[in-house]
Amino acid sequence: MERVFSYRARDAQGRATQGTVRAADEAAAAEMLRAQGLFVTGLFGGEKGEAQAGASAGAATRSVGGRLNVQNLARLSRHLAVMMQAGVGLSAALHTLAGQAENKLEKRVLEAAKARVDAGNPLAGALAETGAFPPLFIHMVEAGEVTGRLDEVLARLADYYEKDHDLRQRVKGALTYPAVVASFAVIVVGILMTFVIPRFVEVLSQSDVPLPRVTQIVFSVGKFAQSRWYLVLGVPALMALAVGYWLKTDQGRHWYDSTVLRLPVIGKFMEKVVVVRFAQTLASLVAAGVPILQSLEIVEKVVGNSRIAMGLRQVRSGVREGAGIALPLAQAEIFPPVVTQMMAVGEEGGALDSLLMKLAGFYEQEVDRGIKSLTSLIEPVVIVFLGLCVAFVAASVILPVFRMVQVV
Repeated sequence: MERVFSYRARDAQGRATQGTVRAADEAAAAEMLRAQGLFVTGLFGGEKGEAQAGASAGAATRSVGGRLNVQNLARLSRHLAVMMQAGVGLSAALHTLAGQAENKLEKRVLEAAKARVDAGNPLAGALAETGAFPPLFIHMVEAGEVTGRLDEVLARLADYYEKDHDLRQRVKGALTYPAVVASFAVIVVGILMTFVIPRFVEVLSQSDVPLPRVTQIVFSVGKFAQSRWYLVLGVPALMALAVGYWLKTDQGRHWYDSTVLRLPVIGKFMEKVVVVRFAQTLASLVAAGVPILQSLEIVEKVVGNSRIAMGLRQVRSGVREGAGIALPLAQAEIFPPVVTQMMAVGEEGGALDSLLMKLAGFYEQEVDRGIKSLTSLIEPVVIVFLGLCVAFVAASVILPVFRMVQVV
């Protein structure tokens, strides 16, 4: 006979939810909720259970406010893994980490998690109810608790987030230098055209020397910027806001992600970055014992590219129908053939997680080479851009001076 169970859970995005479900027993109810992509943090049966769920719903669904960043996650998982491997109890480890927290959010999260663990909740449920941890972290911790390898899973999480942070920093570092130099050049040229060149032209105009076309252009642009400064600043700002808003929509994000992957040089580089994130994430989840369908659902949300995520959604449908993972991945055509071939080998040999880690290591080296190639390609482009800017401004100043000398 079916019973009514009240539940508290969080979805794949970490949002809190609650409700009721009909099932034969508690295990069946939990399985039904997991099949819906929910992470169960509380399950109660009967009228008493419903009253308990209702009474605690407010406290259970309140998060501590904010999400921990990649550095926080790497440090917490590393320290927690080390302490558990040393034989420190979970509650004592959380208490120690809360005392060593580097910011208020981290302290609140750890104190809230400790309170829930002390109340008898599993660590995964306690972390989920704080609302500060991503689904990847929660599901891997849950798998670690079920298999009795929590310390190993935490160490694997630390490795994953450290590599992810390192990858982001390398990509960011490769793009920071040209962006800073180009921005500085635009600011300097803007100041020269707006304030310096117009005064210089006013002096030249008193000598009745005809101004060259390039000087007239620079002078006109500078005068317009002085008299219509609100348009010069406002229009680009509004355009940037409009484009930013559009890129946050599903259509805009898909267009941007698809366009980036089609760009020469940059597209191949970004594809390699996505492959590294895909392989590392899926390897960590599979090695931790998370079911493959649930793993693919989590990977879909962390790859960072909506076009790839759409392809992974198709892969998940194929896996659900029993086609394995390598064949649907090859049919989706979202990764290079070598990726699907290696995954087919790993799937057949029962060593998918180790093959994925090797794949991630290979593409990490490719990303490093890509960063060096991008840097060597971008630097001359930036130098040429700066040279053109300097030449344009210099010509607008030097040419009228030469004409004055000729007249004299």
